[in-house]
Amino acid sequence: MPLHPLVLSCSLLLPAAAAAHPHVFIDAGLRLDYDGGGRLSEVEVEWAYDDFYSLLIIEDLGLDPDGDGVLTPEEQAALQGFDADWEPGFDGRLYLGVEGRRVPLGPARDFVAQYRDGRIISRHVRPLEQPLNAALPLLIQVYDPEYYVQFSVPEAPQVSGPVECEIRQRPGDPYAAADAYAGAVADALKDDSSGLSEEMLIVDIGSVGADEMRIQCEPAS
Repeated sequence: MPLHPLVLSCSLLLPAAAAAHPHVFIDAGLRLDYDGGGRLSEVEVEWAYDDFYSLLIIEDLGLDPDGDGVLTPEEQAALQGFDADWEPGFDGRLYLGVEGRRVPLGPARDFVAQYRDGRIISRHVRPLEQPLNAALPLLIQVYDPEYYVQFSVPEAPQVSGPVECEIRQRPGDPYAAADAYAGAVADALKDDSSGLSEEMLIVDIGSVGADEMRIQCEPAS
């Protein structure tokens, strides 16, 4: 199973005894880019990492040694791409659906990161494999089925292009996700004969507790 890049980096930074999930909290932002034909062509994704994880990454990379929260140009350059090394098959935790089917996305590109107000803000672009007709009802979710990362989407997606969109956003339920994770771990420990501890387990809770965004667009008049 492809690992989230955060799993790889956090495993080096967090104490081995830390079994509680999630380990990382991310506020996600989205911008939907529609082309001249009114089709959704790509999604710009923003990840705003929580203060603690941001500090761990900054310290691990040896940045901001004076602790003033401001990176020099050289330090800013060293931060670029810190979360861009995705393993083959990693889905980026962005899920688009139309009429019950998953919308295929292309590889992420255009990674850029900055350190602002104690948080790392990272952005990348996910192109759609095929542009999507704006009139189709679109479901968007951002979540980690392994519950290593807890994503939230505090604001409705922005829209760029010659379309007018109705966006309905339903906040997720982190308590439901936590309960699903606890249940999945309990089941895995009960059925597992390998003797793995909770820290070593990888379970899949799907989209339980995830925010949902439903978008319906039409050409701008």
